[in-house]
Amino acid sequence: MAITSVRRLAILVGFALPLLLFLFLPTTGSAAGSPQAEAPLPTDSYRADPGGLVPGTAYDYAPSVMEDRTYRMWWCGQPQGDSVPGDDIMYAEADSPGGPFRQQRSVFNGRSDGWDQHTCDPSVLRVNGTYYMFYGGSVDNSPRRTEIGLATSTDGINWQRANGGQPIVSPSFDVNRPNNYGAGQPSAVYRDGTFYLLFTDTTGRGAGDNGSGQFAWRSADPTFQKGVEVFTADGWRPRTDDNDRSFSVIQGFSVDWQYSDALDAFIVASNYSRQDGTVLHFLDRNDLRVHPYADGFVRGTWTEGPGIVSRPDKHARASSTGDCGRLPIDLIQSTATFPPRNPGRFGLDLLPGKACTKLSPKRVGAIFEGYGIQVQGLPATYVTNGRRLQFEKAEPYLHVTGQRIGVSSDTFHRIPYGASLRAGQKAVAATGRPGAFLLDDGRLWPVNSDKLITGNGSSLTGVSLNTYDSYPVGPALRLRP
Repeated sequence: MAITSVRRLAILVGFALPLLLFLFLPTTGSAAGSPQAEAPLPTDSYRADPGGLVPGTAYDYAPSVMEDRTYRMWWCGQPQGDSVPGDDIMYAEADSPGGPFRQQRSVFNGRSDGWDQHTCDPSVLRVNGTYYMFYGGSVDNSPRRTEIGLATSTDGINWQRANGGQPIVSPSFDVNRPNNYGAGQPSAVYRDGTFYLLFTDTTGRGAGDNGSGQFAWRSADPTFQKGVEVFTADGWRPRTDDNDRSFSVIQGFSVDWQYSDALDAFIVASNYSRQDGTVLHFLDRNDLRVHPYADGFVRGTWTEGPGIVSRPDKHARASSTGDCGRLPIDLIQSTATFPPRNPGRFGLDLLPGKACTKLSPKRVGAIFEGYGIQVQGLPATYVTNGRRLQFEKAEPYLHVTGQRIGVSSDTFHRIPYGASLRAGQKAVAATGRPGAFLLDDGRLWPVNSDKLITGNGSSLTGVSLNTYDSYPVGPALRLRP
């Protein structure tokens, strides 16, 4: 949310004063007139680590947290001795969402000669091996205020600015409000080939009187420069200058969202309307005006917006018990002020109550997407594109998978079969093409590392470009960092 020590204090005060007006209003969590279910989902397994997740810089807040073999967190901080004074994007790893997070370092900071002298509010996801970080940036005393940028990476550590280094979303300047923060606090989700973006714009026509509100865009282009649709009072529509900040899907600042395949809905975490914890809003997968479940609530201390621990594609995690009827929610948020610092973890399990065997095979495959699943007596399996890829050898399976979960035999067979990688499986290569396994589904499955070939006891066979390109291409198999 904030940019530089001095400027960020002014911004936070500007947010905090109007926010107090809303703290004791009823929690609706929906746009005006939107339907909402009456009974909240049951919960259990409340957990809390109320602080001390990171050693601490001048401030630490607005985290983006990814479950990916370890737990990887990016957040806004200000370490000592930076070449450019102001906010940095920090990074650390932990063995559990409750920390402690280690190897803390600055991985992305501002430019003294750019629009993003200050960089903050990261939202990180990974798609097809590429990391995308949406972030807020600004420069001191700029009339452009805060804007949203995009950076990409192959490892989540070393970043390059995208879109020619220019912002991808700027303030609309529809309305001149006392809260002059601008457009920022992005939160991104990837679903069905499309990037979904929630963000704040205090100058947007559809924002509240204090600048609160969340605008929703989607596009197959992560820079949001083409093919953009925006959510309006009439649903998703092609973006125009008149509609792109016309409708706020929920009120709030500094929210985070993910997509739940178990619920078939978006989950938005917001601190906007409760002092004693975080509200969970559930938005329909297609119509963000519709709330298919009543608001949930996670009790806990907060001083600045939550980050939902998510899969790399920003979908909800699968339960470690392999139960489709159990949905783990873990939130990391700052717990002390002023300024916001001392991140803590607060969580619980939602209990939608539907067993895997009661869901469609497509839905079960989506819930376990990206996971290794294991059943005694059955092949070690990686779920990709909603189907089972079964391994004969352990080494390539361990190279490819991040999180691994034990499931029941019924759940295993509920996920559609995709292909098998047998020991010594044929692998081919051609000039200008990656090495690839030729699997029993008749497709080439490209790999990003020869370790996957050798680890499977295979060797590459050279083929002509025409022969290589005659095969349909399956999902890529990538060596995890």
